[in-house]
Amino acid sequence: MQELLLPAVTLPERATSEEVVEAFGTEPSITSVILVDEYQRPEGSLDRSRFLLSIAGRYGHALHGKKPALRLADPPRTVPRTTPAIAAMQVAGQDSARVYDDLVVTDEVGRCLGVVRVSDLMRAATGPYR
Repeated sequence: MQELLLPAVTLPERATSEEVVEAFGTEPSITSVILVDEYQRPEGSLDRSRFLLSIAGRYGHALHGKKPALRLADPPRTVPRTTPAIAAMQVAGQDSARVYDDLVVTDEVGRCLGVVRVSDLMRAATGPYR
């Protein structure tokens, strides 16, 4: 997992939806924002596509803009940093609606170390193309 680890974009769990929109707007390659508590433990995960669709939908910004983004967050899909790629793939496949959501890699005490994109995980698990 270490070689696939990417820095996570994190915001405090009390961040507003507007702050998350701003985070997604700063870099188009960001696929998720992880909401963390004061100890950097993941409390919620916001997938770029689903979150921006809910904000861009009819009355979305009016309903959610100034309110906590945690309301729109999914539970984070966490894996310890020592998890083998195959086991991480099993975690990724547990919920078919969220199969491509980033996995949050945590340390021994549950703090967020970064994220692993499922597409990168699949590439690593299947080996190099020949």
